[in-house]
Amino acid sequence: MKIDEIDHIHLYVENIELAERWYQTILGFSRDESLLFWFGQGGPLVIRNHGASLSLFLRRSQHPGHTVAFRVAARSFSELIPVLKQHNIPFSVSDHDVSMSVYFSDLSDNKIEVTSYEYPDAKQRLENLV
Repeated sequence: MKIDEIDHIHLYVENIELAERWYQTILGFSRDESLLFWFGQGGPLVIRNHGASLSLFLRRSQHPGHTVAFRVAARSFSELIPVLKQHNIPFSVSDHDVSMSVYFSDLSDNKIEVTSYEYPDAKQRLENLV
């Protein structure tokens, strides 16, 4: 499976507004207006600085740690899902309305997301694979 890039990293924070200001002031991040609807629906606040993207989540019960999301072409799910099944790795699929994602963990319980923004193709492939 070819990974195109690291798409984003989940950061769990105690206060989203303070975290947003900190990342703006210190590292020059700004809101990704195209994904602001997710925040309005109770999801993350996505902030970007050129190719770097962070998804700020309100920490509820998560232990310190992060989720790394890798961006792939939709066809990559046809390679990923059989490998996860072959190795008995539990996974879940999420439809984000503009992207499709597969979530699972590595051997040390680090969270991994594999996501594709080729939405219609990714949705169809995952429906056929799962």
